[in-house]
Amino acid sequence: MGQNDRVIENNQPTPQEQLKFLKHIQQILQSGTFTSTYKFALLMSITRLAIEQGQDTGAALRLDYLDIAEKFIDLYWKQSLPFQFSQYEPFIIQQSTGRQAKVISEIQKAQQQFKTIAAARRDSVFWLKLRKSVASTVKQMPVVYLQNLNGQTVEFLYSLEESKQSLKLFPKVMYCLRQFSEIIEELCQKRWIDFVRLNKQNLIVLDGLPDLDEFMFAPSRNQLGQVADFLIDLQQCQCFYCGKSLKNSKYAVDHFIPWSLYPADTGHNFVLVDEKCNSQKSNYLASEHFLQQWLERNHLHDQAITREISQLGFLTDLQRSHRVADWAYKQAIENEYLVWLGGKDKKILTQGY
Repeated sequence: MGQNDRVIENNQPTPQEQLKFLKHIQQILQSGTFTSTYKFALLMSITRLAIEQGQDTGAALRLDYLDIAEKFIDLYWKQSLPFQFSQYEPFIIQQSTGRQAKVISEIQKAQQQFKTIAAARRDSVFWLKLRKSVASTVKQMPVVYLQNLNGQTVEFLYSLEESKQSLKLFPKVMYCLRQFSEIIEELCQKRWIDFVRLNKQNLIVLDGLPDLDEFMFAPSRNQLGQVADFLIDLQQCQCFYCGKSLKNSKYAVDHFIPWSLYPADTGHNFVLVDEKCNSQKSNYLASEHFLQQWLERNHLHDQAITREISQLGFLTDLQRSHRVADWAYKQAIENEYLVWLGGKDKKILTQGY
């Protein structure tokens, strides 16, 4: 590749190109042919990986199928569990118009052996085998069909010819996925819920059910109690935000980068906070003061966090967590998000904080 090629590749997409990309996403979700929920999972997975592994340039990005498979398992684990509704027997949501989706079946086998995804992840040999199996399904099905629009393949995310060993996103796709991640997540979740609700195999149970969001996409609270036990010692029994003692107080494990921005449980993103701060911070990013405090905490206690929280089965990668934070605060500046200052106070985040 010559120097001029590199310059072109690193160019960020123009506003017109970004709009065209978003329109393509909308068309795929509205007009694409869906026989399972795999396409939603694939689109959400590559978006999350673009945040974790990418940067805000127009360059191409190569994604390992094992990493995509990990995201698939994260997304489907909770949905593979029996869903209890009203007077009905516990019910496994059907994720395909035909027989149950293969990924669900694979995960259900894992759930017979492990009570939580964290426990499964701790068994490194088993976890790699599961990821390889899911990766094979991802490569054979949603990767081939995601860009199918009314029977015609429109390659705007990646080339099928180059997707044999890993998924290489076209130049400028990584940038757009990072820029529009919240919109893509919301669109995918809505269409996923619609697909599940309208699937004839689910109708007998789900017809009239008001809200599936909580069951399908809310963060799992499993094992956060054990995370809290570790953090209360790490934070010397003090709230991460206000510094008050947590002794004899109600407290919660908070996602420092809010779940609404980055829907994943990662070890370095957890902080222990009192109930009041947890409620007041809600889904806001915390101010730059808290950001610096969080970065310093993670650098200072990286080894302890990695050792203890990874033993609980959560992913713990300091660099990845900090790349996600860097992305989140850039989004906040570019889009003038309100950030939480503590207490009831908030402000618009601007360049230079």
